[in-house]
Amino acid sequence: MTEGIDDTSQFRDVSQCFVEAVRRSMRVANEDEDGLPDALSQTELAERAAMGRSTLAKYLGGRSDEAPANPDLDIICRLAHAVGVLPAILLMRPQDWASLGSGMLTFLQAMTDPKFRELAAELQALDSTTSQRVAQAALRVGSVLKTVQDHNDSRVSKELRDFRRASKLSIATTAASIPFRIDGVATSHLPALLTICSILGTTTARDN
Repeated sequence: MTEGIDDTSQFRDVSQCFVEAVRRSMRVANEDEDGLPDALSQTELAERAAMGRSTLAKYLGGRSDEAPANPDLDIICRLAHAVGVLPAILLMRPQDWASLGSGMLTFLQAMTDPKFRELAAELQALDSTTSQRVAQAALRVGSVLKTVQDHNDSRVSKELRDFRRASKLSIATTAASIPFRIDGVATSHLPALLTICSILGTTTARDN
């Protein structure tokens, strides 16, 4: 197998999910005469996205004998705008959607715990949202939710220790990527967002 990102299973997985997400979105990205969701043809999508139909077909081919679709950011943004979704939506895999759902459910359940509510109130009052502070806050949330556990515990297997270490790192880096205090992202969102990061981090570690 040729080395490179194009040959990784994750790349192929995301590529296929991109194709399928665009196709699913196309089924409802138009309106019929009654204002109800209706299908958008490839010709209409190409016009909306300001690209040639042959270019669009290259990204929506989806045949098993074809190279995986590998659109650049410009193409992703054009297609997302054309079907009316956020660019990130077109790249999400089923497990990513499941992680978001799990994160929301976990947050709702966690808010019934006085210990978590106390931490949530503290997080909402943070006076600094540097990457380091947010990452540290995410690890505190993970500790309460048990998604961050001791990766040096000799009583568990090396495989589990490695997973715990990878989860901790992924939770921290996922949280640090949040652009706080930009375009409405505020500390009031911290408890919910860091809960989601806590779940996403374990998903990423499991995938790797």
